[in-house]
Amino acid sequence: MEDVLELETRRKIFDIISKNPGLHLSKIAELLQMRISHVEYHVNYLEKHELITIEKSTGYKRSYIKGTIGTQDKRYLSVLRQKTLLHIILFLLKKQTVQHKEILENVAVSPSTLSYHLNKLVKHDIVEVQRYGEHKGYQLKNREEIITWLIQYKPFDLYEEFTDVWSDISI
Repeated sequence: MEDVLELETRRKIFDIISKNPGLHLSKIAELLQMRISHVEYHVNYLEKHELITIEKSTGYKRSYIKGTIGTQDKRYLSVLRQKTLLHIILFLLKKQTVQHKEILENVAVSPSTLSYHLNKLVKHDIVEVQRYGEHKGYQLKNREEIITWLIQYKPFDLYEEFTDVWSDISI
C-alpha cells in the first residue's frame, strides 16, 4: 500500500491543516504559495484516503485532520478563521460590554456589516447581547473558552495585522 504522505507537497498540506485546523483552500494555497487547483487536488486526495475531513461552513470548505476536532469546536474554528469576526472577538476580549458604536470605531466595516457579523456571533453562541436601560451592548459569552481556543490555535498569526494584537490584550 502506498504511503499517502510520501509526496512532500501532500505532507506540507497535511502539516499545515494539522497546525491550523479549519483552513480553507485559498488560505492553504496562500500560506504554501501554491496554486489553489494544486492544493485542491491534494486535499481531495487526502480526504479520499481518510486522513482529513472537509466540512462546508460559512461558504467555505474547511479542512480538518480526521477525528481530531468535534462539531462544537469546528464551529468556533470556522468563526475564528474569519478575519472580521476575529477582529471583533479580539476587540471584545479587551472590554466587558461594548456598544455597537464603540466596536464600529475599532473595526473597519460599515454599520450594517458590523451588525451582520455581530448577529452571526450571537447565532453561533459566542457573543451575547446585554441590555441596560435603552442601550444594548455586546460581550463574549464564553470568554475563557475563546481564550483557550485563541491560545491553542493562534488564528491571529495567519493575518499580518494581528501579530501584535494578542500581546496588547491584558487577560
